[in-house]
Amino acid sequence: MFETPSGLWLTVLGPDELEVLPARGLGWLGVDLQHGRYAVADLPGLLRAAPVPVLARAASADAAHLAQVLDTGVAGVIVPGVTSVDGAAALVQAVRFPPEGVRSTGLTRAVLTGAPDRPLLLPMVETAGALDDVERIAALPGVDGLFVGPYDLSLSLGRPGVTDDQVVAALHRVREVCTGAGLLAGAFSGDRELDRLLPTGLDLLALDTDVTVLRSGLEALLG
Repeated sequence: MFETPSGLWLTVLGPDELEVLPARGLGWLGVDLQHGRYAVADLPGLLRAAPVPVLARAASADAAHLAQVLDTGVAGVIVPGVTSVDGAAALVQAVRFPPEGVRSTGLTRAVLTGAPDRPLLLPMVETAGALDDVERIAALPGVDGLFVGPYDLSLSLGRPGVTDDQVVAALHRVREVCTGAGLLAGAFSGDRELDRLLPTGLDLLALDTDVTVLRSGLEALLG
């Protein structure tokens, strides 16, 4: 599904801007419904313009919200706020059709456009609780991978930043767990020092946000 692990995290760009993105070297796009400017209603336009598969970071783990996100036809959902294996198990129920879960079907955009019947489910490891339960979460049928949010994880662990030894060790632990379970391993970076400390072989790596790319591009022009 993903030609390269490299992704761009979208927080502000619209469909017109996506049409001019270079697809070469870009494997996927992450649309941030939690902290970006987007609502679920923005997803269809972004999907039509995106040159690569789109994963949506949901605004919450609410089942009705997740169903609405998936009905747009995204390639998968990255779900924040997981604190335990029980919370991850509830996500499986919310995003999978019966008998595996309880998600309802209908004449949605996902159906009309031929989107995957089984979109990816990537619970986030961004809390101490999720990290404690990471092996059990990875063992859940219906989970396709784990996605580390190092910034919130550093806060949850009481560490000073994303390059702290405990946070980096957690990233490596999640990668090892995913490898052992045959799952996708992903993470957000946004920090060039962290880039050098990340485990090798991540399947999904959000290099940075669209805002940072715009700012750095302008700085390069001015510099």
